[in-house]
Amino acid sequence: MLLRKLLPVRCGYLARRWASSDPLSLQNEKLQSYLESLRQEYYGLRVNATGNSRAYERLSQLEGVVNALEQRRVLERNITSAKDIEQEKDEDMRKLMEEENEVYADLLSKQEHTMLQELLALADDEVYPALIFGVNAGAGGQEAMLFAQELFEMYTSYFEHMGWEYEEFARETTDIGGLRHANVMVNGADAFHWLRFEAGVHRVQRVPATEKAGRMHTSTASITVIPRPADVHVHIAEKDLKIETKRASGAGGQHVNTTDSAVRIVHLPTGLAVEAQSERSQLKNRELALKRLQARLVQQQLESSEASKQATKKAQQGSLNRNEKIRTYNFVQDRVTDHRIQGGTLHNLDGFLKGGESLSGLVEKLQLEHRRSRLRDLLEAWQPPQKAANKD
Repeated sequence: MLLRKLLPVRCGYLARRWASSDPLSLQNEKLQSYLESLRQEYYGLRVNATGNSRAYERLSQLEGVVNALEQRRVLERNITSAKDIEQEKDEDMRKLMEEENEVYADLLSKQEHTMLQELLALADDEVYPALIFGVNAGAGGQEAMLFAQELFEMYTSYFEHMGWEYEEFARETTDIGGLRHANVMVNGADAFHWLRFEAGVHRVQRVPATEKAGRMHTSTASITVIPRPADVHVHIAEKDLKIETKRASGAGGQHVNTTDSAVRIVHLPTGLAVEAQSERSQLKNRELALKRLQARLVQQQLESSEASKQATKKAQQGSLNRNEKIRTYNFVQDRVTDHRIQGGTLHNLDGFLKGGESLSGLVEKLQLEHRRSRLRDLLEAWQPPQKAANKD
C-alpha cells in the first residue's frame, strides 16, 4: 500500500519539472528548452563538422551533456505511467511495475545529478594553458611577510599535489624567513579553474612569536592570479640581452662556488634583470635565467594590456562577490573561514596549510558556486530559437 501511495508522487515529478521556478532545476521549462537546443546543436555538428577543428572542439564540449541527456530520456521512457499501472488487473504484475518505477526513479535522480554537473562544467568555459601566480605581503610588517611565506609554501605544495609544473621567477625574502613577494609561472590545463578563486586578500589572526604581551595580531597577504592566454608570446632577441657570469654564492658545494656558473641577464629594452645560480652548469643556469626573463616579460605584457585587465578582473573578482578579505586564517581558533560562501569554515588549520585535499575541498565549493552563477546568467540571457511561422 505504501508503494502505491508514493507512486503518484514519483511519477508526477516528471510533469512537475516544467513548473519549477528554480532556473537550475531540471524541472524548469527554460532549462529543458536550453538542453534540447544543445542536443540539436550537437547532432547538427556531427553531420557538418568534417575538417572543422572548432566544430570538433565544440562537439567534445557538448558530448558529456548530450550523453547524459540521452541516458536520462531512456530512463524516463522505462517508467510506467500511473494510468497503465491502475489498468493492470494482475496484482502481482502491478506490484512489480511499482517496484520497477521506484528503481528507475532512483536511477533517474542520479542521472539528473550527473547531467547537471556536466552542464555546469560546460558553462565554465575559461581555459588558459598557464598563469602567473603571485604572493605579496600586505599590512602587518614582519608578521605579514612570515604569513606570505607560509602561503607561498602552501601553494607550491598544492601545485605539486595537483601535478602542475611551476617555475619561480621572482622572489624577495627577509632575513627572518619572511617573504615580501614572489611570482610563479604555473602550467596546467586546469590550473586556472582551481587557482582563480585564491586571488584576493588573505587575513591571518594569531599571536606572533615575537609578541611578548601575548596579544593577537591581524596581518594580511594578497594573492594575484593572472591568466596567460595561449596566443601570448614574447620574442627575446640576442642583441637585446646583456649576459654576465660570476661565481655562485651560498650553499652548493665546492664546484658551484669555485666556477663562474651563476648567470645574470639584463633585458636592455626594459631594464629587467634576472639571475640563476642553482645549477652547477653555466649553460643550465643560462637556460633557467632566460625562462625567468621570458616569464617576467609575459607578466609585464599581460599587466599592461587592456585584455589582460579584463582577464584579471574575471580571475580575481568574477567568481563570487569579493570583499576586502576573501579568507581568514585564525590560529587561536584553529580555523579557516572563506567569506564568500556558506559553509566556508574548516578546522585543522595545520592540515589546510599543507596544500592538499582540504584546500581542494574548499576550492570545489567555490567552483560549484561560480559555475551555478555562470549558468544562471547564461540562462537569463539565453533566448529559445524562434520557431518558423506556420504557412497557410
